[in-house]
Amino acid sequence: MPTTSWPFRKVRGIKAKTDKIDARLIAEFTAAELVRRGVRPAILGDDALREMEGRRWQLVELLQAERCRLAMTRSAAVRATVQAVIDVLTANLDAIELQLHAHIKATPELAQRARMLQSLHGVGPITAMVLIAELPELGLLTNKQIAALVGLAPQTRQSGKTKGRDRTGHGRPNIRRALFNAARAAIRHPSPLKDFYDRLVQENRRPGKVALTALMRKMLVTLNAIVRDGQPWKLAKQT
Repeated sequence: MPTTSWPFRKVRGIKAKTDKIDARLIAEFTAAELVRRGVRPAILGDDALREMEGRRWQLVELLQAERCRLAMTRSAAVRATVQAVIDVLTANLDAIELQLHAHIKATPELAQRARMLQSLHGVGPITAMVLIAELPELGLLTNKQIAALVGLAPQTRQSGKTKGRDRTGHGRPNIRRALFNAARAAIRHPSPLKDFYDRLVQENRRPGKVALTALMRKMLVTLNAIVRDGQPWKLAKQT
């Protein structure tokens, strides 16, 4: 058990020590610390959905690796074996995505949430599925909290008179990957989101990567409002 939580054990008056007791105390200590800092603890989501989504990401990464190997392979015999693996992985990926969609569709609340999320330009079935599975806190936190949780809130780097560039990162990489793809899709067609991106690049002279990250954060905040208000895009308040 972390040394910082030993005083917490004393306050609770618990002397017994087992793995089960330690796990419960760590969870209680973490929740209390998050509340003290003004951050709500993670909301329990759908374990089955989260597990299937985790497996989907594993298959996506394996497929990417095999496709890279195929692109670099010249031997016909080796290419045949790599392609065989790609075919199996693709079939498994299609199957797990069908199961994920079926799981969401079978739960009215999740199905409704998926429809509302997809009302935002750039958000398709896959992005909505990832958000539902891996971000159950969506709609329950403030905009700043949800951005920090995902890793899209700039972190100030300063020591004495030295100030580094603010950076984003940490948080939940799978959510950022999904939002990255959604943001790229959003700027391909005319919409207020594309206008926001173009304004950052053309008028504010922001590098494309910086502008895309800002768009990802804007989309996340908008999605948070959609779920919070229970209203599709344009009806949900973004504040």
